[in-house]
Amino acid sequence: MTRSSPPSQSSPAQDSPPLQSPPEAAFERTPVTSTRSLRQLSVFWLGSACILATTAITRKAVWRRQLRTKPSFYAPNTNPHEFFSPMSDALQALNLATMNCFSVGLMLVGGTMWTLDIANLKEARSILRGRLNYDSIYRSADDAPNGLGETLLRAGETRIVEEDGDGHDTKPR
Repeated sequence: MTRSSPPSQSSPAQDSPPLQSPPEAAFERTPVTSTRSLRQLSVFWLGSACILATTAITRKAVWRRQLRTKPSFYAPNTNPHEFFSPMSDALQALNLATMNCFSVGLMLVGGTMWTLDIANLKEARSILRGRLNYDSIYRSADDAPNGLGETLLRAGETRIVEEDGDGHDTKPR
């Protein structure tokens, strides 16, 4: 059995459209191995390391408290020899809770920075102002207050003046 090849036709060249390049992606993400991405992820990993550390510290504090309250085998339990200070226990609990919350917050900030591709506070501010249309509220970047202090100063400089029916200024409030 031999295969026969299809007959070759010598027809004139057909007009075919030129090869098109693939469409360009609308948004390209920063590679994970870039220095920018690694800096953002380092905040996340620092937060997760802090969570591990504070969890270990909290477990050890709870374990110590349980050992302290358990009496010895031959000791009477009617008069425990433990020094009990509610203020000390409350301060220790507050300290541990603060460390745990700070660790979780640090991890959330790092993860959010990496997810939204924000490297610093200046970028975050420009993105937020762009979304809130600050350009239409403040005509130039110099008019926009940079912090709470400037906002309060500008609010203190503003005075409301009441006008009576004749158009005369009566008194500022």
